[in-house]
Amino acid sequence: MIVRLLNPGDEAIHGEAIRLLNDGAQITRERSAALLAEPTYIFIVATNDSGEVMGRIYGHVLHRFAQTDLLLYEVDVLEVHQRKGVGKAMLEFIKQLCAERGFREAWVLTEGDNKPARALYESAGGMEEGYPTAMYVFYPF
Repeated sequence: MIVRLLNPGDEAIHGEAIRLLNDGAQITRERSAALLAEPTYIFIVATNDSGEVMGRIYGHVLHRFAQTDLLLYEVDVLEVHQRKGVGKAMLEFIKQLCAERGFREAWVLTEGDNKPARALYESAGGMEEGYPTAMYVFYPF
């Protein structure tokens, strides 16, 4: 398994990961290029030795007043590869990336009843904080 951070030029695998892990969603090459060029956008993939996508994490760098953090927006592994260490390997990669970049912490939200996600996060050393949490969404005005 290879876990790596995508960069400009990786638009094809970026689009493939989105298609596979977001119910067939499509993204244009131009949108992929714009996202991968954005320094606060983090997208990593896990692939097998043949280069096929197994999982991905994407998130956003948050420059807060006292520190810089990484919000993990989605952590996903294709069902056929679940429970084989893919998710944990990607989270270990994220932890190393955060240490290299001087981020104070990485964090992810999940539903209280999402037992597989909670088990993964705990197995990778995540600590639950502030449960339960309510999320409020504001739509464009």
